[in-house]
Amino acid sequence: MRNKPTYLILFPILALGIALSFPLQIYILYKIPLTDIGKIFSMLTPINIITMLSLTISAVLTILMNKWVYKVIPFALSIIFINNAIVGLYGTDYTLIQVALSFILFAVSLAPFYKKDIRAVIVNPKLRWWKTPKRYNLARPLQIQSDLLEVYSESMNVSATGIFAKIKESEMIQSLHLDEIIKLTVLTDEPISLQAKVVRKCINNTQVPDGFGLEIIKDQNYKTKYLPWFKKVSN
Repeated sequence: MRNKPTYLILFPILALGIALSFPLQIYILYKIPLTDIGKIFSMLTPINIITMLSLTISAVLTILMNKWVYKVIPFALSIIFINNAIVGLYGTDYTLIQVALSFILFAVSLAPFYKKDIRAVIVNPKLRWWKTPKRYNLARPLQIQSDLLEVYSESMNVSATGIFAKIKESEMIQSLHLDEIIKLTVLTDEPISLQAKVVRKCINNTQVPDGFGLEIIKDQNYKTKYLPWFKKVSN
């Protein structure tokens, strides 16, 4: 199983580090003891505090993989631009070139947020592959039933939360819709009847056979019948 994208681990650290750098700069530049927190924060301007808050919120939203991060990041970038412009034009601690360079570097660090793969996993929780339970290649006969369809199939792999069912007839795949709830029966010695949701449809895919990805609904049958069976066959 692949790991969570490294960028989504590193960015919160970067954002929180920059937020903490504001009081640390006060400590370094003005030799105020770290124990005098009140005095350090009293020297921060309102725009400094807003910048720190926007960076902290960006970090937290990234950790939570919340799509609102795409609303906060442009705001944070704008605030940092204003903050750096004020420091460069009117301050005496840093030059305009230094603050301009720091702004450019931060802006560049945001670019991966807008890459297709990063944006996809933030916006769509179903694409977060690192949270996918381990799958086991296991062929078991299945019965799939919906209002319009009844078909016998076979599993390609199973996990603690789902099953991939192979289907040879493409028209049957087309007859089911994503997010549709179907009745799924695992035809063991003692058949296991389940409710499942269609979360993926594969047709003409070179990587996997034609079929459905099914997410099992965690009802009583799932807890009392499917999970004990799954634990037995996966050991």
